[in-house]
Amino acid sequence: MALLSKVQRGQPITAELFNNMIDAIRECQLNSVVGSGGTIATFKRGPGGTTISINSQNKQGASAVAQSCPFDITAQSATGGYNISFSAGTINGILPTNMFSTITGVTTGSVNYFYIKCISDGRLLTSAVIEKDTSIRTPQASNIDTAPTRLDILIGYMTTAGETIKILPCENITARIYPTIQEDNVTYVAGQRNFKQYYSWGI
Repeated sequence: MALLSKVQRGQPITAELFNNMIDAIRECQLNSVVGSGGTIATFKRGPGGTTISINSQNKQGASAVAQSCPFDITAQSATGGYNISFSAGTINGILPTNMFSTITGVTTGSVNYFYIKCISDGRLLTSAVIEKDTSIRTPQASNIDTAPTRLDILIGYMTTAGETIKILPCENITARIYPTIQEDNVTYVAGQRNFKQYYSWGI
């Protein structure tokens, strides 16, 4: 890519200059990673960032390239149970505070559920942490005018046989606020809407 010359003060922005800038931007865009065996990775851009997915390839004399997705679950046998770890992932661009920590002492006495607990200010998610629970959590009820201040996202679970199952797709998580129900106001006030709008989180 040729270096772009700087525009001088007062110099008109011509179609040629503008097109050169567009061409330079396009040359910097990453679309795939190509190796001797063809395309070995793809890029997926979204509100939470860019995900690079490595394609599994069988090559002569080599094993398949393992593909790691955001929030993949790994269980390692340890004294007193299992140690659980997760591959890196984000929700709305937020990395859980314990993303690279291990959940220890997980036993198979019951099914273990793994959640991302997110805290919200009613408009944006402000923090996230991965937690373990031995029961399904009750979904947060809808709020009037703003989203709930907490969002629990089920990543996956581990069975009593020690098998880990992830239920999320291979991508970072994007959570959005959605309107749910409307409730009529008991008393109508002139100049105000005659219903209450409720909101909740969805992914």
